[in-house]
Amino acid sequence: MSPDDIHTFPNFPPQQLLNYYNSTTHQNPPTPTIKNYQPPSMSHTVIAIVASTPRPTLAIGRSLKNDMPWPRIKSEMSYFHRVTRRVPPVPTNSPFKYSNAVIMGRKTWDSLPSKHRPLPGRINVVVSRTASSSTTPTSGELWVRDIEEGVRLLKQKFPVPTVSSSEGSSLPDGGEPVVALDKIFIIGGAEIYRLAMELPKTSEAYLTCILHSTILQPDYSSEEGVDVFFPAIDENQWTKGGVDRLIEVTGEELEKVEGIQEEEDVKFEFGIWERSS
Repeated sequence: MSPDDIHTFPNFPPQQLLNYYNSTTHQNPPTPTIKNYQPPSMSHTVIAIVASTPRPTLAIGRSLKNDMPWPRIKSEMSYFHRVTRRVPPVPTNSPFKYSNAVIMGRKTWDSLPSKHRPLPGRINVVVSRTASSSTTPTSGELWVRDIEEGVRLLKQKFPVPTVSSSEGSSLPDGGEPVVALDKIFIIGGAEIYRLAMELPKTSEAYLTCILHSTILQPDYSSEEGVDVFFPAIDENQWTKGGVDRLIEVTGEELEKVEGIQEEEDVKFEFGIWERSS
């Protein structure tokens, strides 16, 4: 991901998120129901999405400048936008609609231009050790102390719809669909990636997939000031998937993710890693 996530998309209504967050009753929103509905197979899956130099270095940034060492790659940024926003379709007049969530650290949040915070079309969760119940969201984002708290809060406030045989199968006229959580993306920075990678299998925030954009050439790992890295990807724990699996997980078209891409003299490729143990 680029910290300069500035493409403009139709915004996800922040007030609805803010209302959930500031609910005076502290009750969960009602779980929507629909006849014969089955939740998507990847609902609540925790996925890391990252751009870095090749293994084993996996450089992702320069701390002094709080940026990436490579120039802005529009097609890679567009990939990030599409993948983190793409959600399953729902029936017409459905009582719910899906949204993905993005979980980031405070530094990543601060690096986004204020006019583009929160990232549109996604539920934004910010991890900060100083977050508390008194932390006031500015644009509908959720503030939490750690990743696991963030995932618990997301599941609590935006539950996946349940199946009903007789009621709640359509939206009343003039009603507003309830937001249901689909996938959860970990988008950085380095410390958040590290913490996510270290969570045990028993954690409800267990990371099972890495969408890895590899910046192949030039070699930006040797650029001056590069000192921020993605955690090592252990091949005893992770298996690299093929393009078919990448398409299955991301919903991307083959021509957009197959093979080595090139833009502004930068060569890169899209890939996927999944837990093997």
